[in-house]
Amino acid sequence: MSMVRSSRRGAVVLAIASAVLLALPVAIALASWPGERILPQEQAVVDMVNEERAKVGRQPLLVNYQLQVAAWMHNEHMVKTGCFSHGDCGDGGPSDRVKKSGYKGGMVGENIAKGYRTPAEVMDGWMHSTGHRANILNANYIDIGVAYNPSGPTWTQVFAVPDPNVPTVTPPTDPLTIPCDLPDFNGDRTVTDADVDMTAGQLMLTATDPAWNAKYDLVKDQMINVYDVYAVAMKVGQSCPK
Repeated sequence: MSMVRSSRRGAVVLAIASAVLLALPVAIALASWPGERILPQEQAVVDMVNEERAKVGRQPLLVNYQLQVAAWMHNEHMVKTGCFSHGDCGDGGPSDRVKKSGYKGGMVGENIAKGYRTPAEVMDGWMHSTGHRANILNANYIDIGVAYNPSGPTWTQVFAVPDPNVPTVTPPTDPLTIPCDLPDFNGDRTVTDADVDMTAGQLMLTATDPAWNAKYDLVKDQMINVYDVYAVAMKVGQSCPK
């Protein structure tokens, strides 16, 4: 079953399409990797899906790594090619993409959308369309993957029923912290005079000293010297995203 709806809200073209099919994919080697997190926009869509399912007594869906890959592959392909379709963009259909991700299971469904700026807007569009709503509320589905790209914006949801012998691997629940590559030694993600002072406190120490800490050796010469202090001082005021 497929469905497409287009409407114009201001200057933004909104489009959504859904697909439901039965597939028995054979797993291959490609799969997503442990520790991967999903974007806040994607997690928001998952949360809203589960809120809608709870209203009608459905079990919450679990984010699955392979389905994240399947959703991401198609979403990025649509952005790159400018195509908006379940099966006419040159990358196969929903079951092909799920199969390629390495997911083991059976029934597969997919919702796509373009032009909706926020998770709330795209969910409202999907929930007011019969085919998309049916996918979101389908009692058979266990796992979900969601992809978002700000170009468009473009969205893809993938739903599936897993092989009961293969456990679903879900993303970690701890917040995503972007690594900070600045000389931020006190952990506030901003280079301040305190970081300069901490480096100066190691002045003239070498790699052979018991108190040596390699993180202060910014010029990598096995000694904390004025060059290291200067390197920190030149970064004062710079911050990493929090």
